[in-house]
Amino acid sequence: MPKISLVSIINDAASSPEAWPEALNTLTEAAGVGGAALIILNKTTRLVEEACFSGLSAGFRSDYVRHYAAVDPYAPMIDTNWTRLSECLPASTLRISEWYNDFVLTCGVSDILGVRLAETPHHRVIFGIHQRIGRSFSGEVERVIDLVNVSLRHAALRHVERLAPPRWKPFGQSQTKAAAGANRYYFHIENGSRYPDETGSTFSSLEDAMANGVALATELAEDGTWHGFYVVVADRQGREIGRIRIVL
Repeated sequence: MPKISLVSIINDAASSPEAWPEALNTLTEAAGVGGAALIILNKTTRLVEEACFSGLSAGFRSDYVRHYAAVDPYAPMIDTNWTRLSECLPASTLRISEWYNDFVLTCGVSDILGVRLAETPHHRVIFGIHQRIGRSFSGEVERVIDLVNVSLRHAALRHVERLAPPRWKPFGQSQTKAAAGANRYYFHIENGSRYPDETGSTFSSLEDAMANGVALATELAEDGTWHGFYVVVADRQGREIGRIRIVL
C-alpha cells in the first residue's frame, strides 16, 4: 500500500474512531513491525478508557486493560518524544517486571517504540510500535514515523476531544444541534497541509470562537510538535475568520 494511503487512513481516524484498527494494521504492515497499540488513559480514574491493539498483541488487549495496565512501568515514562522501551528502562528492571515477562514477551514482542500523542486535563494518549522477538527496529520504521507523526498526533487529539466531559470541551460545545442563536465554527490545524476539524463546535459569538482558538493554540503549544502550525478558525461556509500561530 502506498504510504500516502497510510496518512489518509490515519486522517480518517481523526473524524471516525472506527478507523483506528485499520490505521494500526496498515501502519504495522508499512513499517514491517510486529504490531502497534493506541491506549487512552483517563487521568481522573487512572484507568484505561479505550485501547486498540494490532498485530502480535491484538489478542491480549483485554489482558492489558484488565490487569497489566496497572503494573506497566513504561507507560508513565513515555513523553512527547519517541522513546524505546529498551532505552527507557534498564534490563535489571525488565527482568523482574510482571508486565514485561508475562505480557510483553508473551505477546512475542521484544521492544516497543512509544510516544505520548496527546494530553488534555482529562486524558492522555500513548502510542506504541511493537517489534517482534528476534528483530530490531529498522530505518524503515523511522521513515514511517516521520511520515505519520503529525497525523497521528492530530487524530489522537481529535479523538480525546470527543471523550471530554460536557463541562470541558477544548474545541467548544460540539453538540449535533446548535443552541438557539449559536453558530458552528471549525478549528483546523495548518502548516502547509491542513488537518481539518470535521465536526466543528458551536459558540454564541465570533469572539467566543476566537477565544477558543487561542485556548487551543495555547494547549497545543505545550507539545513542541505543533510549533509553527496555525489554528485556523472558519465558519460553516468555510470562510476563514482568523488564524492563531502556535508558538512555544
